[in-house]
Amino acid sequence: MAGVGGILRREAEQKQATDRSLQEAFADLNALMAKASEMVKLAERMRQKVQQQQQQQQGGSTASGEMAPSPSSSSSSAVASSEELLDLLLQMGIESPVTKETAGALYHRQLSRELADFIGPVLEKTGGTMLLVDVYCIFNRARGTELISPDDLLKACSLWSSFNSGAASLTLPSPAILRRFDSGILVVQLKTHSDEHVTRKIQEMVSTNEALRFGVSIADVAQALGVSPAVAKEELLAAEGKGLLCRDDAADGLRFFQNFFATAQI
Repeated sequence: MAGVGGILRREAEQKQATDRSLQEAFADLNALMAKASEMVKLAERMRQKVQQQQQQQQGGSTASGEMAPSPSSSSSSAVASSEELLDLLLQMGIESPVTKETAGALYHRQLSRELADFIGPVLEKTGGTMLLVDVYCIFNRARGTELISPDDLLKACSLWSSFNSGAASLTLPSPAILRRFDSGILVVQLKTHSDEHVTRKIQEMVSTNEALRFGVSIADVAQALGVSPAVAKEELLAAEGKGLLCRDDAADGLRFFQNFFATAQI
């Protein structure tokens, strides 16, 4: 009996030790979550301050109507530091994500506003266009544990048209739009993003001596435009649809060339 009692006593002691370890771990986790929430709030305040400073600098350089002088090395480094800081703050996440419990019937409208405020700076760093799938991943990562469904994201993006048309008088216009390529792929694109600018950039690429001989690949265009390969492919296909490019689907991959047939004298 003594042996059985000793075994039971050791098991009880191990259970108590395990309980204490779990309590300490959860206490540390709660403290970490509280500190993380404070850090996100601080990051949001700093992000707003950095954006205000950038806007003031841009406004000050053009307020007099004169050409701004070329920036010095110190000012250039300051701008680069501000942009780097803004990138880090964007990765900190969203301070108070909109949820169905807090927003109720206005959930999708408030989610759409939150997404519009979040995605603008992100698109400026990614060539102005991003796949809707990538937006879903980045936005959910910023929201932390308050994840949303793909349907909620699509609904939120679809509501941007009401913001941009002025139907929602209490909201600011969204900086982005939801665009569908001819292939059916959905992307989120800045309103200031010009298709003409992209087309002109692609035409410049295919007009170089090397491109006239070997063409350009999807990877080449993706690197030049700062977008994902999937978006670069859609831009190339759109330019091809306008009659500006010809394709060569060879053994080494798909390449695009300048379309000389459109201007050839026959």
